[in-house]
Amino acid sequence: MTPEQTDAGTYAADDRSASAREPITVRLIGTAMLAGFVSMVSMLPVLVGIPALLDLFSTDPIVRFASFGSFLGLEPSLAVGAAMFIIGGTLFLPIQFLVVGAYLPPEEPRYARGVTYALIYWIAFVMVFLPAADALAVGVFLVVSLLYHVAYGFALGYLIDRWAEIPQHAV
Repeated sequence: MTPEQTDAGTYAADDRSASAREPITVRLIGTAMLAGFVSMVSMLPVLVGIPALLDLFSTDPIVRFASFGSFLGLEPSLAVGAAMFIIGGTLFLPIQFLVVGAYLPPEEPRYARGVTYALIYWIAFVMVFLPAADALAVGVFLVVSLLYHVAYGFALGYLIDRWAEIPQHAV
């Protein structure tokens, strides 16, 4: 057994991960929500700007996304889709990242875990929203959606790690 191992065969925590074993508090959740909001704002130039410059921006995917609101009795509309998008990126995704971020690669830098997290969602996003269009539109969709997911994930991971710290859970 190496000096780093305990009797149970697990590695003893280093100082950084020991300091990050704090519980997920209301303050941490609020910080994550603020980071999620700032992250959404940081991705807007890529989400809207590039497709608009190429005359490919359409609100149809947002309205399709709003169909999830029918579970709550809401009719799909641009306003419902935008509200769901903002709620998801500000509330649900940041809180979920607090829970799973500790288990994602890379080990260092810790904030890069936000990019890993966002890329997982990008795969699902592509499968759900891939447009039935010509090769140029599909290519632009893939590149732009990848870029804004990376922007969101980088900002989310960086801000949470800077403002609070990505929790490290004991497993």
